[in-house]
Amino acid sequence: MLLAEAAALDEASARELLRGVAALAPDSQVRAVHRTGTVTAAAWQDLLDHEAPRQAEQYYVRIPDPAALLDRLRPLLWHRLTVNGPDRTGRDIVISTFGAHYRIPVHADGLGQVVTGGAMQGPGAVGGAAVAPDHLAALLFGPHGMEGLTRIRPDVYARDEELFRALFPPVTADLLSYYLPY
Repeated sequence: MLLAEAAALDEASARELLRGVAALAPDSQVRAVHRTGTVTAAAWQDLLDHEAPRQAEQYYVRIPDPAALLDRLRPLLWHRLTVNGPDRTGRDIVISTFGAHYRIPVHADGLGQVVTGGAMQGPGAVGGAAVAPDHLAALLFGPHGMEGLTRIRPDVYARDEELFRALFPPVTADLLSYYLPY
């Protein structure tokens, strides 16, 4: 029996889910596919034989309008900044995708509207971050976050590492793909 793409709100629910599935076929062995960093992975790590994947899974996602997406993410980015980030009130968060750059003003009570600018080859000079356009989705939604991407991608870097680590941590949520590699 294969249990894949399971979701649970907490550890107790995840354990109960696994017990319920195992009870459906008591003479079979349950094989579970779960992603590192999820509630089910944490709850099942001592119950199942599971080898962590050697390579992080990533999806290629196209972002047709980065400014619109960043604008929609402002409440989340503000929350991350206020909980884990340094105080940057009065300054701009600058993200360059080389062909364009995006400025997000930091106000005392939240983040301002995203402002799109032209090509910016050296965002580090203004305390910003560089993200090749093909890696922007991985930065926003991927399992590496800013810190991990800067290790594996030479075209992703941040001058203000503390700020960008807080804004873009690793994200373990999935894009539903209906693809199981098993």
